Amino acid sequence: MKQSNFRKQSYSVFLLVLLFKLLPLNSINLPNSHSKLVKSLPGFPGNLPFKLHTGYIGVGKGEEVQLFYYLIESNRDPETDPLMLWLTGGPGCTSLSAIFFEHIGPLSFNYTGVYFNRTTSTWETDLPALQLNPYSWNKVVNILFLESPVGTGFSYSTTAESYYTTDIKASKQIYEFLRKFYVEHPQFVKNPLYIGGSSYCGLIVPFIMQEIVKGNEDETGSSINIKGYVLGSPVSDPHESDLIGRIDFVHRVSLLSDDLYESTKVSCSAPNWNISNAECEDNAQTVIDFISPLDDDNILESKCNDLYPSNWCRKNFNLIIDNWANNVQVRQALHVREGTVGHWTRCNLTMRTRTYNSTMMRNSFGDHQYLANKHIRALIYSGDQELSATYVGTQRWIKKLDVPIDKDWRPWVVNGQVAGYVTDYSNGHYNLTFTTVKGAGHCPSEYKPRESLFMIQRWVAQDYL
Repeated sequence: MKQSNFRKQSYSVFLLVLLFKLLPLNSINLPNSHSKLVKSLPGFPGNLPFKLHTGYIGVGKGEEVQLFYYLIESNRDPETDPLMLWLTGGPGCTSLSAIFFEHIGPLSFNYTGVYFNRTTSTWETDLPALQLNPYSWNKVVNILFLESPVGTGFSYSTTAESYYTTDIKASKQIYEFLRKFYVEHPQFVKNPLYIGGSSYCGLIVPFIMQEIVKGNEDETGSSINIKGYVLGSPVSDPHESDLIGRIDFVHRVSLLSDDLYESTKVSCSAPNWNISNAECEDNAQTVIDFISPLDDDNILESKCNDLYPSNWCRKNFNLIIDNWANNVQVRQALHVREGTVGHWTRCNLTMRTRTYNSTMMRNSFGDHQYLANKHIRALIYSGDQELSATYVGTQRWIKKLDVPIDKDWRPWVVNGQVAGYVTDYSNGHYNLTFTTVKGAGHCPSEYKPRESLFMIQRWVAQDYL
């Protein structure tokens, strides 16, 4: 039986007071941070048929960093469904990419108004129309999309110095954000929490998970009901697994000659793969040169080519989202603070080259090792047609975790068709599911939204695929 409104309010007040006591006093100052309900959006007819809240939460010394977020409530049961904090890769790519293009959010763009202007040789569009996404993950979870690190999307800083950040600093700010989020939204304290992200977030999410688990164990902050993490096409070890994974992958899919593959294996001392010698580096570079004409995100798609601008490619999506997010009415509807962000871009390339130091680029394997000794669930999924972070490289570091196989490699099916291949691992407390998504590229839900929704539904329900 559900609680009465009075009991719910009393419970919320109790949690709020408890959290204020548990959080350090210098971390609960929340000026102008209260979220606001977004009832409608330009491009979508009528009121939104789901609850969308946006807002800022300040982190860092003096809360000079203001992180912008989108909270989309579950359409099923927001009171009991899990909360999933979702981060986007890059670093520096907006959460709107995950919402609109990765089909994790409840809206997508209607592309009928996009056209190629032959006079200017550019793709053009008016304010694009929005439509409902039938495969949104808010069918099963509450989704909290966060614009991080600072300089991403509509997140900003009140000081120039705070734009200079690192993986570790940004991750700690996300942990601080999350603790403050619960102060502002105590109704989600009891919900199971999952941390998710794609691509570059493979270096970020495991570290944040470790911070949360340590914080819970050390009682350095309020206890968070963390249950696990989700990674799509994760970058994990750019200097080893990802490169080796590419070499193995392109040979598996017949893009690399047997002779060059065998020569590379010998010079790089496979299967241990010592890639630090000159002959190995030369062979590896030859492999990279051979595959450079391919599209990294999906080898089955055409690579964007500036010499043939009339050919549509996924890069053209930037035009659509840029037009939408830079529209004054859109910003007003989202409650973006006026004057805090100039021209909005989908991915902040300036931040990547000037203000962001990728201090964790060595790998995230140690964080996974730490989590493998805890009561944690993990879902790792990869497109089987991507070069950016191949499933072969991901399999490589998963096997190194030395977690026993629970259910071995097997197909999983959606609507009578094979949707991918999955392996489950478990050591009694840590449970990891690894799966490929058949025919998908980098960030698989962008290519296979129906299958990806099925995948997350089953995993959240703790059912095998």
